[in-house]
Amino acid sequence: MSKQPDLYPLATGEHLKQQRLRRKLSLENVASAISLDLELLRDIEADRAIDIATVYKKGYVRAYAHYLKIPEQEISTLVESIGASEMQLRTIFQISTRRNPADRWLRGTSYVLASLLVGTLVWQFTHEAVRLSQNESLFSFGQENQQTRKENANGRQTFSVPVNASITSLGALHTTRAGGPDTAEQAWAAVSQPALPEGESRLQVRVSADSWIEITDALGRELEMDLLRGGNEKAYQGTPPFRMLFGQAAAVRLTVDGEPVDLSGFTHENVARITWPQATAQPQPE
Repeated sequence: MSKQPDLYPLATGEHLKQQRLRRKLSLENVASAISLDLELLRDIEADRAIDIATVYKKGYVRAYAHYLKIPEQEISTLVESIGASEMQLRTIFQISTRRNPADRWLRGTSYVLASLLVGTLVWQFTHEAVRLSQNESLFSFGQENQQTRKENANGRQTFSVPVNASITSLGALHTTRAGGPDTAEQAWAAVSQPALPEGESRLQVRVSADSWIEITDALGRELEMDLLRGGNEKAYQGTPPFRMLFGQAAAVRLTVDGEPVDLSGFTHENVARITWPQATAQPQPE
């Protein structure tokens, strides 16, 4: 005679569903009677109510079982099975937190290597940027230095640009008159300024304060009629004689063909009116 196999117990939700069907109750009637949401009750029967806290789920199952008039001992078994099944799931999926010392060493080594790599890249980038900027500065300085004066072994100054020997002698280039301008600088000024057309003169006006300037030459050409800001210097050329007016005359320095012109004899209330050159320089009457 064969032995009857053991019956497998039903799940909690399935057991409640079988009891409800045995009593010929609809799910809607049970939900209305125990004041429970219909969808929640359907999830409990299908054992899908996994997002509900255990304490609430046990209360819902107990209320449902009491309504179905299931014996109290059986209700306790159903309620206890809910907590046991959840605890079993948490035990199965536990992950050990123990770490291997080799893993920690590998992680620390990787961190150090990454830090060194980043630091090296930053240093190379900074070094390259500084090198490029220095090369540009040296290139510009080298171009300027080719046109500046140099000193030879005797302490005398030499020039990288050839000087026209017809302007002044080589000895005069290295001599400086006491209280006067450097002869070499005068020579270079003569080289840098273009030759004037025949019959014309050059005027140089330098102001230490803002001054109104008006200059007209003998042909009626208006060479200047504007405010010249303090600290500036300006040059003009035209056919003499020139008719000129200078505001703030005390701050004006005028030279004609390199010769300074004294404006004090032509100044009234700090405004100078002058025609230059004159056969006889007469001061302006006050």
